[in-house]
Amino acid sequence: MEVLRTTNLSKSYGKVKALDNLNLTIHAGEVYGLLGPNGSGKTTTLGIIMGVLSQESGDYEWFGGQYGVNPRKKIGAILETPNFYPYLDAYENLEIVRRIKKADNQDLGELLKQVNLFERGHSKFRTYSLGMKQRLAIAATLIGEPEVLIFDEPTNGLDPEGIAEVRVILKRIADSGKTVLMASHILDEVEKICSHVVILRKGKLLAAGPVGAILSDDNTIEIGAEDMHGLRNFLETHPATKDIKDRGHYYECQIDASVAPAEMSELAHKKGLMVTHLIVRKRRLEEEFLEITKN
Repeated sequence: MEVLRTTNLSKSYGKVKALDNLNLTIHAGEVYGLLGPNGSGKTTTLGIIMGVLSQESGDYEWFGGQYGVNPRKKIGAILETPNFYPYLDAYENLEIVRRIKKADNQDLGELLKQVNLFERGHSKFRTYSLGMKQRLAIAATLIGEPEVLIFDEPTNGLDPEGIAEVRVILKRIADSGKTVLMASHILDEVEKICSHVVILRKGKLLAAGPVGAILSDDNTIEIGAEDMHGLRNFLETHPATKDIKDRGHYYECQIDASVAPAEMSELAHKKGLMVTHLIVRKRRLEEEFLEITKN
């Protein structure tokens, strides 16, 4: 089922093109990570599809139009810093959201358990840490059993412990089968949670698709030898290697997936090179992201 389609979506702020003809299609059950440097158009995109901002041109449609002009009841979202009544506790704040959404059968205690706030459910919101506030906001998005959840930088400003807690919760939500669209600048977070990725730069779509399809099949290797000068010449002349970087005691480079790393070691040995260091790793989203956005 098609959940969201954007068609040539554009937005400018004066002379700055925040979004430039964005075409994107998201299907039910997909967990999309929206990636890009600051000013890439991530927040603008989320603001437009949530009706908070008006697009300059282009269009978007939720759920193939099946919910008419008001699909918001099927969407839960956090677009900015969580805002709740500071003098009310978690239950009281969620009760307000439940009434607004007319979700009479929602078990608020169960929601607080899902975000690890059950033990602090009767504490005032003003006593919460930033991480706890963010988790309460996530609980609020789940009220009404929305089909789609949208999070804008859900771990922004959190300490490492808070990031880890929120990541576990988001992973649990993603694994439940809900459709999720999450803007983030933490690539490790997207790689661990998301099934798909969208990469934006200066408002333009650079890449979109399953994480596995965006990632190159190439391997990254670290390779060192007693004769580093001879090793450099060997790597530079081998057709399967690229992006050679000098790391001091070894070289880091990409090798084509069709060539086994062990084969590189054997070929180096045949050239009279004694390999002293060899580590292999699959190319990660961070490396791919930097490669796509560097120009």
